[in-house]
Amino acid sequence: MKAFFLFLSVLTSLLGFIYYYSTFRLISGLSLNGPVVTVILFGIGALVLLVPLTYALSRISKREKTQTFFAYLTFTNFGFFSILFTLVLLMDLLRLVDLGIVTHYSQVLFSTLLHFGFPLDGVTEVKNFSLAFSTIVVATALSSLGFFNAHVRLQYKRVSIPVKDLHPDLRGFKIVQISDVHIGATIKERFLKRVVKRINLQKPDAVVITGDLVDGPVSTLKQHLKPLADIQSKYGTFYVTGNHEYYSGVLSWLPEIQKLGVHILLNQNQILNIGKAKLLMAGVTDLAAGKIIRSHQTDPKRAMEGGENSDYKILLAHQPNSIYEASEAGFQLQISGHTHGGQFFPGNLLIYFAQKFVAGLHKYKDSLIYVSRGTGYWGPPFRLGAPSEISILELQSA
Repeated sequence: MKAFFLFLSVLTSLLGFIYYYSTFRLISGLSLNGPVVTVILFGIGALVLLVPLTYALSRISKREKTQTFFAYLTFTNFGFFSILFTLVLLMDLLRLVDLGIVTHYSQVLFSTLLHFGFPLDGVTEVKNFSLAFSTIVVATALSSLGFFNAHVRLQYKRVSIPVKDLHPDLRGFKIVQISDVHIGATIKERFLKRVVKRINLQKPDAVVITGDLVDGPVSTLKQHLKPLADIQSKYGTFYVTGNHEYYSGVLSWLPEIQKLGVHILLNQNQILNIGKAKLLMAGVTDLAAGKIIRSHQTDPKRAMEGGENSDYKILLAHQPNSIYEASEAGFQLQISGHTHGGQFFPGNLLIYFAQKFVAGLHKYKDSLIYVSRGTGYWGPPFRLGAPSEISILELQSA
């Protein structure tokens, strides 16, 4: 618990820097002064303190609507300021680099404002004003678009998986994947019902859930997983744990998920008989699980046991970096999530510094890996530059 509160303190301090740096730079650019600045600074302080406050409410308050309201408020303002901070840094760069388009824009704006009687000292002041004002407008527009994308747009992502010497009975085998749903503070049963409805419309042969399904305790969230029982597929629904299950009491969650008719694969496999073909559907625990529960140490070789002679071998693994061990173990396809594709700007650009396989289909040695951008979201309720997806993977002859 001490470690978590230390993390929360560091996070709050970092947020304070991001929020106040952005605010002071914009106040300077807009030439604001007097009581309005004081009000703004107090307001920013309140937004920063919402982070620990929201955490405290999640532990104290039993009212789900109250928790959801504060979670939305906290994560939305955090997402907005993440985008704003990036744009403020860009604004500062534009101030240093005298681009002709900015100067021309400022001159036009300066003439317009003078015409309407605004007391301005010159083009430089208007240049700073225009950059600051434009930054706020763009950040607001991007945040609104990101919010819309996360809550309204839920796209199918169709991918053909090329397989050399594919058994004829496996041609066209359809796997529907969801990943990183993050049932929790702001994603509830209503969203999952919509996801399940869209899964069933595809009439899948198999459905796979590649981790981070839940993001909170069983006691408050288990009823929101009920739609999983309505998934319809020919050969079943298969699930592996993600890192967030281990932050949420994984041992309490596993029986609840199993009750819904979902096959849980913890370094295990099932052999599916498809006509005369045998398809190995295996799964490993999250790559970091062993640090939290020793018996859950990820083990692709153990997941392969008994399925070595299958016609096609698939591994479900939450983190893409499992591919290195999976390939050695002989798996031909790994299906993963975890990255969210960076989720929203600027994360969708920065993610490439942390992950080799961010999204889509990739080849590693003799194996393929497909990485979903995720179906839900984590933290800020935004999707920007990394759309959410329900992935439809079909095996096809190469």
